[in-house]
Amino acid sequence: MAFQDTAPTFTDYAVNDRLKYVESFLKEIDSIIDFKKLKPLLNKNGIGTKNVCGVKAYDNVLMFKVLLLQKFYDLSDEKVEEALYVNLLFMKFVGLSLEDPAPDSTTIGRFRNSLIDNKLYDKLFNHVNKQLEEKGLIAKTGKSVLVDATLIKSLNDGVKDKDKEQRTANKIKVDEANRTLDLQIGEELKKPKPSRKKVDKLLRKKEHNSRTFKNQELDELQKIDTKDIDTSKNIIENSEDSYDQNDKVDKEIRTGYQAGTKQYATGYKGHVATDADSGAILKPIMTFANTSDISVVETIVEALEDIESLYGDKAYKSAEVDKLLEDNDIGNEICLKETQKMTAEERKAQREIEKPKHKIRAKVEHSFARIKTQMKYHTTRYTGLVRNNMNFTIVCLASNLKLFAHKQIALRNAINS
Repeated sequence: MAFQDTAPTFTDYAVNDRLKYVESFLKEIDSIIDFKKLKPLLNKNGIGTKNVCGVKAYDNVLMFKVLLLQKFYDLSDEKVEEALYVNLLFMKFVGLSLEDPAPDSTTIGRFRNSLIDNKLYDKLFNHVNKQLEEKGLIAKTGKSVLVDATLIKSLNDGVKDKDKEQRTANKIKVDEANRTLDLQIGEELKKPKPSRKKVDKLLRKKEHNSRTFKNQELDELQKIDTKDIDTSKNIIENSEDSYDQNDKVDKEIRTGYQAGTKQYATGYKGHVATDADSGAILKPIMTFANTSDISVVETIVEALEDIESLYGDKAYKSAEVDKLLEDNDIGNEICLKETQKMTAEERKAQREIEKPKHKIRAKVEHSFARIKTQMKYHTTRYTGLVRNNMNFTIVCLASNLKLFAHKQIALRNAINS
């Protein structure tokens, strides 16, 4: 075989003895899925058995496990390379012997890019979930699906190709729009009994103008409509990578609003469909930050089979979604909105009826807690929608493996206690 030899040595047996006393979810993952079954798919990444210099290449499964380590522990290419030299557990997980050199950061980056070039990351996600279904960890049919979205912030600077005159013109437009709102707020406050809700609404609209006007500018500049889900889907499907080595500014970041936290963030929006029973992510997709949550529901319904019922917070409540679920014979468990016309008694009664939905829907938050809190996926690491969508997909794949690994540990501890 032309791949680098990773056969165990005598020192590796000593390492195995030492790791017996370490409890880690990494030791469970090989028993959850069969990585050998991923090999035919991974071998389609276009990287041969030897690199350009004729040196034996690393096994593709080993390289994929390196990517998983990065997602589990939020490691850069340089940091994971370093860790593979000093962390015995990491070496054992990926299959490196103590005498093997670890893949360098350039090799890791080249392997990751090959997943984009050959459109393999979605296939890997689906293949792993298929194995989880075959093991009975995820139900094959009749799933109750939870949908939700979260904003992933970007630390990349915005587009800086506007001159001083353009920036001044843009500021004038925002100021004019906000001046109109200030007049409306002033008129409302002059009333004997001003409406606090109306004032708050106008203030939110004013903040929206100041924060999201740049989205419109960028859309006009790039001749795209980032609010439309089809824009994100087409860019991803066609692998329209916007990364430019000579200009690393991310021109595809947008400002979005998170209704749950009532905060704005500049970056991208990660959407997930989660299995209500197992907690596994069934479908991930990343879009521009200002893409509507509602528009993603159709994509999820098309991608998943045998959805029995669909849960979501009130941001997903719309006539469009209601009709989509009805046409596909899917139970509609979207949380209802409260209206200003409702009496206190009506509002209280509706909240009681909605409580069971909220308890089930809250499970999707566990997925985001695992991704953003445990795996520290707070900000984007790459430039452009295509690269960040690939990263988000692998993060969700890693999240599922971590979920079931911890469940396996908890079950074994319960049996042994």
